[in-house]
Amino acid sequence: MVLKEAKRPFYHWNDEQNEVWNLMYTRQYPRIKDRTCQWYQEGHELLKLSKDVIPSGEALNSVFQERTNWELVSTDVQYSDGQSWFEHLIQRKFLITEYIREKDSLDYTPLPDIFHDVFGHLPMQVHQRYANLTEEYAHLMLECPPDVRVGLGSIWWYTIEFGFIIEDSEIKAFGAGLMSSYAEFDLAFSDKMIRRPFNPVDIAQHKPSPHEWHKILWVMQDFEQLEEFVAQQRQYFRVLY
Repeated sequence: MVLKEAKRPFYHWNDEQNEVWNLMYTRQYPRIKDRTCQWYQEGHELLKLSKDVIPSGEALNSVFQERTNWELVSTDVQYSDGQSWFEHLIQRKFLITEYIREKDSLDYTPLPDIFHDVFGHLPMQVHQRYANLTEEYAHLMLECPPDVRVGLGSIWWYTIEFGFIIEDSEIKAFGAGLMSSYAEFDLAFSDKMIRRPFNPVDIAQHKPSPHEWHKILWVMQDFEQLEEFVAQQRQYFRVLY
């Protein structure tokens, strides 16, 4: 499989862009840190994320290669299509976008920017077990027939991007979209949100939209639920095809 070359070296951010990062980090991290899962908190510390500036891509990549044998790859594509995204993941390459939202879009942006990628995804992705899970899911997405991919895409969305998990009998967030969106995080923990137990069949019936507020989110008991689902589905398609 030949991938389109992503841009290298990593983008170096200017003062105005670093200011946007500072504004988002300063108001977001104190609000979410006690409502996030343990892996996210540990990953945040491992990556030494701070409010001061957008982290160096080179420094982040060094941590990832040492801990997970994954590579962070700089790209100027603001929204990678599913095919390209998952093709990179099966080669243990995680795309980092060279874009950050404007000051008038601090609450939410439908485009995944550097705050979403780094603040949202990477604290989870830096753990080997979680990185293995996303790699396995990417293989599943590329192995399944097109008509199945839609439902699997919904399950990815409502777990990796907007998932909850139970820890110490409490609901904790781990999805990158929740971490990186001020408005979505508040809504997710409000009385307006319907929260259902993790059920892949149920989730697959819901097609998400990045342009609408979520009304329903799902809660996993542990990460084994998603790991077992992915393993079972991969085995099913191996036998079928």
